[in-house]
Amino acid sequence: MPYYRCSIVTTSGKKSSIIKEASSEQELISSFNNTEHILIKYSHINEAAILRSKKNYNRNIVLEFTEIMTSLLKSGLTIQDAISMCCTVTANSKTEWLSKSILRALQNGLPLHEALKMHAPSFSPLYQSLVKLGEQTGSVAAVFQRLSMYLRNEKKIRGKVGNVLWYPVIILCVALGGSIGIITFILPRMAEIFEAFVAGSDQETVMEMARVYRSVWVTFSVFLFIAASAVGAVFFRKFSAKFAYLTDYLLIRIPFFSGYIKSIQTMDFSFAMEMLTGAGINVHTALKETSSVVRNRAYARAISEVHTILLKGEQLSDAFSLFKEFPPYISTWIAVGERTGAVEPVFSQIREYFQSDVERMSERLMNLLEPCIILIVGILVLLMIVQFALPLFSLYGRLV
Repeated sequence: MPYYRCSIVTTSGKKSSIIKEASSEQELISSFNNTEHILIKYSHINEAAILRSKKNYNRNIVLEFTEIMTSLLKSGLTIQDAISMCCTVTANSKTEWLSKSILRALQNGLPLHEALKMHAPSFSPLYQSLVKLGEQTGSVAAVFQRLSMYLRNEKKIRGKVGNVLWYPVIILCVALGGSIGIITFILPRMAEIFEAFVAGSDQETVMEMARVYRSVWVTFSVFLFIAASAVGAVFFRKFSAKFAYLTDYLLIRIPFFSGYIKSIQTMDFSFAMEMLTGAGINVHTALKETSSVVRNRAYARAISEVHTILLKGEQLSDAFSLFKEFPPYISTWIAVGERTGAVEPVFSQIREYFQSDVERMSERLMNLLEPCIILIVGILVLLMIVQFALPLFSLYGRLV
């Protein structure tokens, strides 16, 4: 939806400016009806400019903010008072800046979920949607408590992966740095030395040296192209919805890794469904909401298709069984819930199962990643020996 910069006046006569999201100008104007703010003027803002102007905060800052808000809201404070106190109790300057920014948005009349949206992607769609749900149902404190547990668990898994990857990544970087040094400094000097020795009398040796030089450059260019393609794909995902969907579709079909990715997406999906259904929202509406918070687009589209099939009167378990994006475990447990007449509690069991499944698969993945990266480093070293060291020894034998 488009963004608008709005100049407003409060009933006390104070002027201020806020950024508000609305599907149309009519919706924007009507959103100020029955409020204490009077809209003076507004102007459309390019969404790309909004995204560039956002200050991103890392996961640790978001986690700290969430944990502080959990403690303050549990003590009975209102949302605005809790955020105001969060500005003073935190010892982290970035958390203080984030809290003050959200507080200003609340003081300008924005609800909390819209204030958080202005700091996306620091706050994920799942985070924003659950806070919006909490505001609608009056259970913001419970939502922040659950989000705090969810973010802590995510940090624990991410920390384990980081600890395992730290040493192999350093080795890989050193190997790549050494390869660049060989190509840019050693090879040119070796070429000059060989040319000086042969003094133009042995053109075959000169041509062999040129072939070595060219072969190393080709190999390095291939690795550089692969790295550039990977980085380019990450950036292109942000600008092309079709390309993002295609890559997400492929990710959940890659052997071995697909199971891990499906488990993560299912954990997020079941967590959102557990929160929504637990707040009294029916399964139909909850499915529609969760399709917008799942990060994998192919998985999200499958949820939308399940919602469409459910509206046609089909069983929920049958709808889930039609799509390979979902693990078979989901349809099995939902079928059990349908037979017992209690589908909503099933999502808590699904979330607990896949949370433990993600932790177990993370351990297995970490045990495999370290030797895989070391193997990549070994391949790089082997290529350098085959393409650089062995030909140079052969040329040296000719000179001797």
